[in-house]
Amino acid sequence: MSIRRYSALQAATATLVLMVAQAQATDRLAAQLDPPGAIRKVPPKSNDDPNGQIECTYYRDLMVRESGTDTPDPNDATLVPIAAGAPRPVCDATHHNGEITLKTQGYSFAGRKSGFLLFSATDPNGAIPFMVFDTGSGKIIFQDGTPADRGFRTVAVENGALHLRYTRGFNASCSIMQDATGCWSRLVTEGEIPPSMAQAVPSPKLCAASYKAAHATADDPSVLSYEVDTVVDASGNARVAPRGPVDCSPVP
Repeated sequence: MSIRRYSALQAATATLVLMVAQAQATDRLAAQLDPPGAIRKVPPKSNDDPNGQIECTYYRDLMVRESGTDTPDPNDATLVPIAAGAPRPVCDATHHNGEITLKTQGYSFAGRKSGFLLFSATDPNGAIPFMVFDTGSGKIIFQDGTPADRGFRTVAVENGALHLRYTRGFNASCSIMQDATGCWSRLVTEGEIPPSMAQAVPSPKLCAASYKAAHATADDPSVLSYEVDTVVDASGNARVAPRGPVDCSPVP
């Protein structure tokens, strides 16, 4: 087998493994979220329909309506309250009294946990950003990200606050492989690394295997990840406690 064919096979295998890991992570998350009463999908009316595909996720007291879900860049979602005993709203582009526009362009609805809504980036490059919204106000109360191959371990509501245990992942602005000390210091200054981890500078060796497997060069920026235990309330007050060692890979 030629080197070129072998490299192509490695890349295809790595992509398949990543897709399987992403599917498993999605299933684990869905199992911990509130099951919706129904989900409806309405195809676009034409090729130039500005709404694109409309997708509505119904719960007892609200509907989350997304549009453009057939593209990598969905539009802002809409939160539509449902009064007690009222019928479910029709899944279309009609505006409703009391609806709230959520700032979710480029994100897809991942699910609900009690008074919290979770959205994740639809077409990420590297780490996958996510946002948490309060169902009452429709405001973003927390933002972070996870690696593409790992995500949430547990999602729970305790004393009215959302308790998340997950692998935090973010695209760094520099390369640990190229300059571990300088890059780590920069990330601490940028607020990407909490002060409690400032002295825990990782070794470039941490990145070596993943950079080699991806055929990345040392100056390619890094995707960094580590376990966190996060509690956030409806007002957006968050406590993020890092757990465990740092992992490193190149930004794709």
